[in-house]
Amino acid sequence: MTTHDFFTRYSTLDKTQAEDWVANCSQWADHAFQNSSNQNRLLGNLLILEQYFHTMCHGAKATEEEPASIIRQSIDLLWDILYERKTVSEIEDFVNDSYACVLAYMVGEDMTDQQAELYDAHFENLGGSTLQWQVMGWASQMLMEVTAIYGGRLDFEEFSSCETIDFAELDEMLNFLSDACMDLTDVECPSDMAKDVIAAFQDMYITPLFQFIACQIQKSLQEALSATKADYEYLQQKYREYVILPEEYAADVYAF
Repeated sequence: MTTHDFFTRYSTLDKTQAEDWVANCSQWADHAFQNSSNQNRLLGNLLILEQYFHTMCHGAKATEEEPASIIRQSIDLLWDILYERKTVSEIEDFVNDSYACVLAYMVGEDMTDQQAELYDAHFENLGGSTLQWQVMGWASQMLMEVTAIYGGRLDFEEFSSCETIDFAELDEMLNFLSDACMDLTDVECPSDMAKDVIAAFQDMYITPLFQFIACQIQKSLQEALSATKADYEYLQQKYREYVILPEEYAADVYAF
């Protein structure tokens, strides 16, 4: 029997409840926003994505690297759509071509000459950084979703039936951060046996480090859920100062 919901204070959950929360995070979020507009859904994603991006920047700086500028550009385009400063018809070429570049890296998808030029000019700078590709992949996915929802051109049929912005990328982020946090915490796993690995992850989910991550997600989505257009600028500036996990871990996560 479920004894908690998505916005139950994460730090009060026991290890099995925390495991359930993490395993079903995107579904929990979808349920919480089931009666909300796509604007609020987009805002919810953006408030978390800003923190993930900011963490990435701290990690890159610690290793004397510069984050690829196309990541910030892509996130800013999402804000432009939210503010209605741009229409999807103005950005659809970039959206489709940048998504093609992400697929080329992730799954070896073929690219057109135009897409290959974009990749060489901007995506090569992401290097082999998993964290940079994670953040870029999230932004690119969101750009494809808003392009589909607001009637832009789609070069990828899988988005043709998209009607609402989802929270699927939360799961991708949490999968990555869960693995990283296993290395960053003192949780021990005595063997590779499934029962030991599951128990170790359950223990890790209730560490202060992972509780910090989950609480940042909860806080972001709670604010997005009740936000109006008048709140956008305040929230944008506020969350550009936040990180998804404490800054002292950024370099280790960036190198993970």
